[in-house]
Amino acid sequence: MMKSNRARWAIVLCFALLAAGCGDDDTPTAPTTTEPDPEPITLIGTWSGRVEGNVVTGDAMAMLTQDGANVTGDWSMQMPATLVALGAPAEAELAGSVTGTAMDMSAELSFSLDGFPQYFPEGCGIDVSVTSFDATTMEATWATNGSCVPPAVDMGTLTFMR
Repeated sequence: MMKSNRARWAIVLCFALLAAGCGDDDTPTAPTTTEPDPEPITLIGTWSGRVEGNVVTGDAMAMLTQDGANVTGDWSMQMPATLVALGAPAEAELAGSVTGTAMDMSAELSFSLDGFPQYFPEGCGIDVSVTSFDATTMEATWATNGSCVPPAVDMGTLTFMR
């Protein structure tokens, strides 16, 4: 009789241990690993591409830096044929500084126009609204600001690649 009681207790103990290991919601689970947040995309770098406008069309480039939301840099493009036809030197570049802000995937930038006061009066510049950018592409619309006078009044699109 003793032997059978021990066997019964052993069986009951086994079932109790199995039941304890099976099933309650408080059972610890293996820790999950989370991916780190990706680095935010910035406008930092050298961008080149095409400026398309009603008057001004051509290849351009910009070298931009970014500190938080603040964007600065320089830009340049070959003298557009329309201005060469008006007497601007073909070998000269349009160039200037870039200032502005970037938030999320859009930015508001100002491209200054340095030099050539006969075409670009003081304060004349280009306001660029970046509608989207990612690690390799920037899409924008642009327009000359209110300080510009004909023939330097224009608007269009800008597509840059990095």
